Amino acid sequence: MVISKEWDNLLELISDGIIITDHQGVIVKVNKAYERMLSIKAVDLVGRNMSDLKREGFLEESSSLKVIETKHPVTLIQEHFGKDLIVTGMPMFNEQNELILVINCVRDITELNQLKRSMQQIEQINHSYFEQLTYLRQREIHLDGLVAHSQSMREVLTNALKVAAVDSPVMLRGESGVGKEVIAKFIHQNSRRNGEAFIKVNCGAIPEKLMESEFFGYESGAFTGAGKGGKPGVFELANKGTLFLDEVGDMSLDLQVKLLRVLEEKEFRRIGGVKTIQTDVRIIAATHQHLEEMVAQKQFRQDLYYRLQVYPISIPPLRERKEDIPYLVDSFARKYEEKHPVPLHIDPMVKQLLCRCDWPGNIRELFNMLERLAITSNNGEILPDHLPLEMYRPVGSTLPRNFLEEVEMFEYQGLKQALVIHKTTRKAAQSLGMSQTTYVRKLNLYRDKFEADPKMEQEIL
Repeated sequence: MVISKEWDNLLELISDGIIITDHQGVIVKVNKAYERMLSIKAVDLVGRNMSDLKREGFLEESSSLKVIETKHPVTLIQEHFGKDLIVTGMPMFNEQNELILVINCVRDITELNQLKRSMQQIEQINHSYFEQLTYLRQREIHLDGLVAHSQSMREVLTNALKVAAVDSPVMLRGESGVGKEVIAKFIHQNSRRNGEAFIKVNCGAIPEKLMESEFFGYESGAFTGAGKGGKPGVFELANKGTLFLDEVGDMSLDLQVKLLRVLEEKEFRRIGGVKTIQTDVRIIAATHQHLEEMVAQKQFRQDLYYRLQVYPISIPPLRERKEDIPYLVDSFARKYEEKHPVPLHIDPMVKQLLCRCDWPGNIRELFNMLERLAITSNNGEILPDHLPLEMYRPVGSTLPRNFLEEVEMFEYQGLKQALVIHKTTRKAAQSLGMSQTTYVRKLNLYRDKFEADPKMEQEIL
């Protein structure tokens, strides 16, 4: 059958690919859209039989051949030359109801499928994120002093969450006062043991002679003064839960041996007892000491060190994460208000000044300072002039050589404090009851005399 000129022009206007065969499967027409879609010329297809093309592997299935076989419309999904195609074959009959043509409409759905796959991937990712957020919301905890706005502390909490999911021993390393116990509780609360006991033992606060009974308990009559009925130790009390060994470096070598045995065999006996008690505890240890040096000096057992040091987490000192200080201050204020009926307001300038300190005692020192200021301040408001003079930076490393010089250093601290509070030398001088000229002269004189590094004051002035 010959396609008329009008029909031929109409077929070229269609954006979908069109391929027409006769009732025997011989191709009689291919439009330009089909040529572009499959990068093939019509001249290479017209006159060819679909059976031959299928046998040669040009296509896996032929909608034309299926229509010829069934005399009904057929729709196929095909992958052809890296493209996803949807092919619909429609039969055309003459007046005698004889099949004369099969018109196949071909649409490229590659981009649509790619978009669908992308949407599925996005849905999977969103579902994963939703599950994680749901888990975190379910596990959300509010611990006093847990602040992680700095990058270093966010990394600490990320590592803590990772190890919380397993039962591996954790070693928390860091200076005194950085919040090791808070991180230990965070790990416990986000572990499968969060419904069980969290028991803390300060290995440096218990006398050595009492440590063994604290760890393993004792039976009645085990020693002079032993309580009637005996007493369970922390390994019993923390069973199924978490045992936090704070300042583990202070533990005696004898007790280290016994602790190692319990960790390896997961059983122990009370002092004076004959019954073996099974234990299932998660161990989190903490220390501010250099255990590696202690191991080298035979002050800490190497085998116990490796047993506890499975997953070390280093908690940075406060001086290395000063961006957390304002949030720690706010955390303290909320906690203080929960315990006391008086609202506590801390001036923003106070937060700035607190951020200038190195805090060798870390969070513990910061909170102690804030509590002292909250007690001594009037009407629950902490202002810059409530801060002690040493908060306005120490005077280099210079030490006074006599009483007169000590008085001068004290006056210098007062001059600097006034400048920090009032911002300008004029207002600072006015607050101290002196002229601006006198104020600036004394400030420069003392700076040249006492500052070990003149650049230090650039931040303030």
